[in-house]
Amino acid sequence: MHRHEQDIPYATLEQAAEWFAVFRSGRVEDDERRAWQDWLAADAGHRQAWARVEAISDGVAIAREAPQAASAALHAASQVRQRRKLLKAMALAAVTVGAGWQVARQESVQTLVAGLGAAHRTGTGEHRQVVLADGSRLWLDTDTALDEQYDDSQRLLVLHRGVILVETHPDTAHPARPFIVHSRQGAMRALGTRFAVRQYHGNTGLGVSQGRVEITPFNAPARVITAGEQTSFTRHAIAAADALEPARQAWTQGMLIAEDMPLAQFLADLSRYRPGHLGCDRRSPACAWWAPSRCAIPARRWPCWKRRCRCG
Repeated sequence: MHRHEQDIPYATLEQAAEWFAVFRSGRVEDDERRAWQDWLAADAGHRQAWARVEAISDGVAIAREAPQAASAALHAASQVRQRRKLLKAMALAAVTVGAGWQVARQESVQTLVAGLGAAHRTGTGEHRQVVLADGSRLWLDTDTALDEQYDDSQRLLVLHRGVILVETHPDTAHPARPFIVHSRQGAMRALGTRFAVRQYHGNTGLGVSQGRVEITPFNAPARVITAGEQTSFTRHAIAAADALEPARQAWTQGMLIAEDMPLAQFLADLSRYRPGHLGCDRRSPACAWWAPSRCAIPARRWPCWKRRCRCG
């Protein structure tokens, strides 16, 4: 029995869209082609997802099913060299919107287009440190994009995607302007502090090293997170605070540390630092949940990792 088209998991469609981007980008390596063939052979759902994505290869479906996203994405493509990411996002928009998925599934397209013109950006595997206009220091992790919007009333950062670490500096303006970071789920106001923000799909993560940060979700009451605490929040709620995991900020030192972390989460973090696809056989409980009790590896050196990673 064949699964209905709308039953194809979004994660599978995302993988198919990534392969679509690889083949339409104009340059395909031999190992990529072999990995694609292995991916197709591994599951009938992969082949069905590929057939759906391949059906939009002439671009007609993209323009018909998601005209605004396609127009914005094509315009952005003419200005920057991020063709593969753009093709993947456009393919996802077409197959999901065309199949009647929620509009929220277009978030990847909106985020990509917004990030292309961002004031501060990093590519895959790249880190940057920036001194802002007020003297505050900003660290950008891999694949991060944000805008800096300072005016007479506030110091505002808008995080489109990725991870940042902020060390605020006292404002020289009088009266002092608040320092605020906006994510897709709400606002974080620094109260003399050092803190890290990560934009996930559907929620925002916050870890406070020094001082305090006030979180105000778009549709929920505010709450203050103090030094040594971390939490996450959506538009509608703030999760209970936990003890801060300092290892989560090791990327500022060029390291990625995993401690008692599910393997799927570890590979998701690792994949942010390199092109291609990393995955594991989720049908194996040991593979899906095991991770090294403590593993530290350089965040930009992957000599032993291949295009696909499987548990042996």
